Amino acid sequence: MRISRLAATALLWAGLAASTAASAQSARPCLTDGEAEALFQVMLPDVIREMGRACPQQPFLRQPSAAFLARINAGVAPAMPAAQGGIRKLLGPGGEAIADSQFAMPAVRTIVAPAIAQQIQPADCPGLDKIVSNLAPLPPRNLAAVFAALLQLSQNDEKRAPRLPICTMARPR
Repeated sequence: MRISRLAATALLWAGLAASTAASAQSARPCLTDGEAEALFQVMLPDVIREMGRACPQQPFLRQPSAAFLARINAGVAPAMPAAQGGIRKLLGPGGEAIADSQFAMPAVRTIVAPAIAQQIQPADCPGLDKIVSNLAPLPPRNLAAVFAALLQLSQNDEKRAPRLPICTMARPR
């Protein structure tokens, strides 16, 4: 599923872009649902904009409604503390200063969104347009939760996505 690979790429780039000093030897704890969802929520405005650039023939992605853009932009600030917590986890013990810097999240957003757009193939555009336009009525937090859940599901099959430090989805009992 292409969208889950895009979601996986987003978190991968978030971790790699924010950290040049992370220790490869120390085991990092996984990101909680809330942290992963917050990272997606913070990146939503940039990711949607880049999807529109990658898919200029698609009506919704090319020109999302002003109400949708206002809603996803309004969701960035409330998600920022949890997103920074996720970046802190990705960086490990020595990365707190970077994660707490005022430049960390803008840098991650600047790097991640274009990286996601580069993964989009023209054949993906109609499906992405349909998915995003159908999910657009959701609040930003729920939209971000869908992307995080897709990432969690994709990690059940290692062939579909890179392994990222996001906690696995709880199995029903």
